[in-house]
Amino acid sequence: MKAWSDIGFEIEITGDLSPSLRLLASLDPSKDRGESMHHSGGACTETLLIYGEPIKEVLHNVEKPHFLIVGLGLGYIETVIAREALLQNKAPSDIGLITSYESVPELRKFFFKWLHDKNEVLHAEVTATYEQMLASVLKGTTLTPEAVKLFLRQHFAKEEDIFGSLSKEVRLVAKYHCILYDAFSSKTSPYLWEEGFLNAFLEQGAAKSCILSTYACKGALKRALKNQGFQVIVREGFQGKRNSTLGIKS
Repeated sequence: MKAWSDIGFEIEITGDLSPSLRLLASLDPSKDRGESMHHSGGACTETLLIYGEPIKEVLHNVEKPHFLIVGLGLGYIETVIAREALLQNKAPSDIGLITSYESVPELRKFFFKWLHDKNEVLHAEVTATYEQMLASVLKGTTLTPEAVKLFLRQHFAKEEDIFGSLSKEVRLVAKYHCILYDAFSSKTSPYLWEEGFLNAFLEQGAAKSCILSTYACKGALKRALKNQGFQVIVREGFQGKRNSTLGIKS
């Protein structure tokens, strides 16, 4: 059974006591640790701030919405989609699609095994991290962990339902009403933030009515959004982080 360190990560407990993962290896020679998936101030709080409101709005306004997540990570965004849907008394069938991309094979495998309660094949450390993530997302609600997992199982029935790397030649399976762009930074995942790629990605994947939300605020991203008919809204970043971006197309 592989622990996080066996696949190149370490657990990081953030300021709101929710877990995140950090790469052990750094691409920057001046730093001894790699990039973290979330702000140290709070992985769950940051996720809810950047992605929670767009998810809630799309669930409220769009019939059978399609969600696209770039960067599964620990599954925070997928879990928040289930949380917000359940809080609006929606069934799994009320969501058309949840499509997630994750380049690290073990993250896809771990999340799927945990979601389907196959914890006997997971390292105890891995299972505990997911349980802590889910408890953080559900804090302040009356929802049960099992309700959220049952909801998501309907959309991730097979391990292959979680896609691998979002390649330059990707062919998306649908048009999406909500795109939640949570890829690692341009230092770690360069082409995912290139203007040409983003233009092609949005042209292919954005529905006529679409919201894109991301923690980033890069010039290439904003130009691509505008070029594809989005109104660009620059939002305050999380706890002093650089600004985040919201794109709205209607």
